[in-house]
Amino acid sequence: MNIRGITKNDFDYVVSVLDRWWGGPSVERAHPVFYYELGAQALIAETDEEDLVGFLLGFIATGEHLTGYVHLVGIHPDYRRQGVGKKLYQEFMTRCEAIGAQRMKAIAAPGNDGSVRFHEALGFQTAHDGHYAGRDRGRVVFTKDLRAKRS
Repeated sequence: MNIRGITKNDFDYVVSVLDRWWGGPSVERAHPVFYYELGAQALIAETDEEDLVGFLLGFIATGEHLTGYVHLVGIHPDYRRQGVGKKLYQEFMTRCEAIGAQRMKAIAAPGNDGSVRFHEALGFQTAHDGHYAGRDRGRVVFTKDLRAKRS
């Protein structure tokens, strides 16, 4: 498994398969801004044969602390539960730490128990915010302090 930075061809491929990989309309989540303006931290997972099997669209958010924010992750259905997501997250965390990010953050919709289990297994703290995305539009918020020892 190889983890590397995204290219325009990769982004175009992600857009073409995203609805299939996610099982429904979701291509709008892969907005072009995640390639053109924020793509420096976006990652691709590929097999040794160079087949694209996963991606992570993330960026560094500036604020009180530099934060590595994971916006969207997708894994080819045939490669799920094989460590692809974990490898993408680990590489993203390493790159975030290298440029001085102090924490990681991601969100999920309430009821996405698989995402909760995944993030908790990687050492993220979980909080429920009932109005995170607007009034009565709750989200599960995952955070991880990068200054603490990585798990």
